[in-house]
Amino acid sequence: MFDKRIPLILFLALTWVLPGCATLKAKRKVQRDLQSVLDQATELMGEKRIVVKRKPFRSDCSGFVTACYSRVDVTLIDPTVSAKSGTELIFKSLKRRGRIVGVHRAKAGDLAFFHNTWDKNGNRLRDDRFTHIALVEKVDKEGRVQIVHFASGHVKRGYITPASPAKARDSSTGRILNSHLRRGGGKTLTGQLLFRFGRPLPP
Repeated sequence: MFDKRIPLILFLALTWVLPGCATLKAKRKVQRDLQSVLDQATELMGEKRIVVKRKPFRSDCSGFVTACYSRVDVTLIDPTVSAKSGTELIFKSLKRRGRIVGVHRAKAGDLAFFHNTWDKNGNRLRDDRFTHIALVEKVDKEGRVQIVHFASGHVKRGYITPASPAKARDSSTGRILNSHLRRGGGKTLTGQLLFRFGRPLPP
């Protein structure tokens, strides 16, 4: 005898399975996109000119991260946002999308925003906001953040340790904790100049 409950059971099963499949598919795409962005950053290591798929980008910090995300067709800047620099445009765009995270929550693919990495307005004061941006390559189990960025005229790696922002190296191992990001005295380390992280890709 046909059980009238079977169609209902099948319907309920499908309503549970299908959304789960869609979620898994979306997560896999995010992982593929993340790897493509990181691969692009690695390919540009050491380069003085930023070119992706024969398309030139500005050879500076914001041009570099824009180029990396162009690999997966992710636009970092919303056209309706206004700001004084490419870095600030990216920050405000991600903030509008609800994608800004705290300094202790970084993960691979995030963007690191810094203030006061140079005297942009030339007034000799530490009042220069959004002066640098970098791509997070990975975060180790101790919380040290490895970044890739365009600085000193080429693409290179650096480090940030938010838990120890004022320490350049581990005194016992000599391992770099925070890279120097500004010349001169005062606060010069990445951890000291870090403002926030932004997350272009979905969580």
